[in-house]
Amino acid sequence: MFRINLNKVIMLGISLYLISISLLAKEIKGEVKDSQGNPIPFATISSSEGRGVVADERGRFEIQFGGTECKLQVQAMGFRPQTVTAELEGEFLSIVLQEAIAALDEVVITGNFEAQSARQSVYQVRSIGRETIEKRAAGNIQEVLNTELGIRFSQDNALGASNLEMLGMSGQNVKVLIDGIPMVGRQGVSNEININQIDINQIEKIEIIEGPMSVMYGADALAGVINIITKKPVSTKGYNISARIQEETVGNSYAPFLGAGNHIQSIQGQYRTGGAWSMGASFTQNRFGGWKGSFTGRQFEWLPKNQNMGTAFLGFQKGNWEVDYSLDMLEETVFSFGPENRIENIDREFQTQRYMHRFQARLDASEKFKASLQAAYTDYTRETVTWITNQRTAEKSLSKAPDAQSTLQYNGFTLRATGLWSISKAFNLQPGIDINTENGIGDRISSNEGIQDYAIFLSSEISVKDKLKIRPGLRRTYNSAYEAPPIIPSINTKLTLGKRLDLRAAYAKGFRAPSIRELYFDFFDASHSIQGNPDLRAETSHSFNASLNLERSKDKKIQYGAVLTGFYNIVNDQIAYSIDPTDPRITTLFNVEEFKTMGATFNQRFSFRDWNANLGFARIGRYNRISSESLVLPEMLYSNEFNANVDYRIKRIDTYISLYYKYTGALPGFEMTSSSDGELSPRPIQIDGFHWMDLTLRRDFGKSLQVQTGVRNLMNLTNIQSTATSGGAHGGGPQRPMGYGRSYFLGITYQLSK
Repeated sequence: MFRINLNKVIMLGISLYLISISLLAKEIKGEVKDSQGNPIPFATISSSEGRGVVADERGRFEIQFGGTECKLQVQAMGFRPQTVTAELEGEFLSIVLQEAIAALDEVVITGNFEAQSARQSVYQVRSIGRETIEKRAAGNIQEVLNTELGIRFSQDNALGASNLEMLGMSGQNVKVLIDGIPMVGRQGVSNEININQIDINQIEKIEIIEGPMSVMYGADALAGVINIITKKPVSTKGYNISARIQEETVGNSYAPFLGAGNHIQSIQGQYRTGGAWSMGASFTQNRFGGWKGSFTGRQFEWLPKNQNMGTAFLGFQKGNWEVDYSLDMLEETVFSFGPENRIENIDREFQTQRYMHRFQARLDASEKFKASLQAAYTDYTRETVTWITNQRTAEKSLSKAPDAQSTLQYNGFTLRATGLWSISKAFNLQPGIDINTENGIGDRISSNEGIQDYAIFLSSEISVKDKLKIRPGLRRTYNSAYEAPPIIPSINTKLTLGKRLDLRAAYAKGFRAPSIRELYFDFFDASHSIQGNPDLRAETSHSFNASLNLERSKDKKIQYGAVLTGFYNIVNDQIAYSIDPTDPRITTLFNVEEFKTMGATFNQRFSFRDWNANLGFARIGRYNRISSESLVLPEMLYSNEFNANVDYRIKRIDTYISLYYKYTGALPGFEMTSSSDGELSPRPIQIDGFHWMDLTLRRDFGKSLQVQTGVRNLMNLTNIQSTATSGGAHGGGPQRPMGYGRSYFLGITYQLSK
């Protein structure tokens, strides 16, 4: 008897239906751009048949349709939605979205519970996107930031470290975050995070907030916050794999792939399943062959350096829950070769290892309440290894001299929980707790019990008729080593003056306890004679800043924006280096009763057709400490900065030409000198100003291949002159290293997505 298996019939029917759909389906390919012809990454394209895709980083997409005509709805944040009709298979659509008048094309994260348009944020945030990072063909973060207004870099070649200054305040007052989580492992004599130990290939965006963020982010945020936002997997099912290789000369030194020069290799991939899971991994290898400069023989002015950096990411998102885990790894070795010796050579290696575990979770419990949790544990180790090589036998062994070998280890833990309670459209509350602990041990650190910092904070945002936003905040801190102020307050405001004109004003009190390095770290070698001071007092500050923002557009073709910012900071008990009065051979740390910075910056942005330009000017004043001892001296000493970043897109060959320029003005100062009869008197000193310029070209070949070439340090800068006779922690010297001369690079990036 013949029987019909209903299950088989259903399966056969479904199979025939799917086969017919696949045979009849047609494919549309296209790209989404703005009015200037720039690609709009991650735009959402949905069809009238219910299908949907997300454009890739270049704005490219592919979508199928089954009929003779298909309507596509195209959307992207900051742009007006647009509906287009596609009729022919194989037709390549070029979809141009117009900027939405009521929204900006820039979204900021730092200081907010969730992403917010730049114009709606009460904070003045400066952001640098991945497109700019790629155009610069940057090998590290310093190469991205060194033409930004208000930011200065100096180089400590003896340790292979880069030191940062923001708005006249040193890097020890700048909080560095990765996806909102503080980094641990301050190093160098300036006690700061070395931002060049972060993988540039993993960065989606860099956000900079100038001014204290002590209420939101706690200690070390007196000068501001730099938040490094990393790449995440695509929002729909699929994968993204990219590989980068870049070769660069170091001055006139170069050997292909190994040895002299700068060599970068990187591979990374992200994948999202059809369900709730996403994952990603990356590995980057940097090989810097060093630069001899005026040195001969075995020694280098800029030390050779090897870096290995890796990241692993795992994410889960389902319903109202989102959980992420990331592991960041760094291995760095800086090589310091001693002078030639007939008997034995003495060389040193500075070895750094950092493992940072990051955990983030978010729950959207309801429309009224959302909560997030961030936690991180960092294991940071820096070792100094001294080798002795016998010239006769070539035998290599570890030196047994005192302090020849040393180990410094930090363990840091961070836990941050915040909530967002939306009481109404005009009022919300954001409570939070913040826990930071740090322990340091090592051969150059005296006995200590570590430092623990526990805090609760509360902020709110009040909107008044969509014209005025007020964001007050309070923080209560307990520090295990220092008594914090009873309450640390802040207030940020934003007033809408016109359709495209906003005024922001803010005040904040800051508190920073000395770090373990400042209290207990002793470092003596040929270039440094530094001694910690366990009797230091904590720093406190009062900061005021205001900014006027203007955004204008004309016929959607000409875009103009301008930001005028003024700031004033007073720091009490500032921690600074000075000569030990009991031993002039030693530099140690002292509390300076008062320090001030003040100034203004003016940034302008222009866009016209295929042209984009940013022009800026800054005037920054720093307190002259000696003015308190001599009334005839000026209280504030000013320096000027000017920058100009311009790029042009040649549409016919899909090529970008970009020029990045900054003039950093002379840095004036005074120092006390002794006359022949022993009388002290002030003497003017100065660190010379300098010009920096980079020129890059980027050519896209389809959506997968990108070639970059150009010249870095076009002005061929190496050293600048200083008239100071004392150099603090770094020792004296008339020359300050700034660059290793004009360099040329060629890079290739290949990307595969599905």
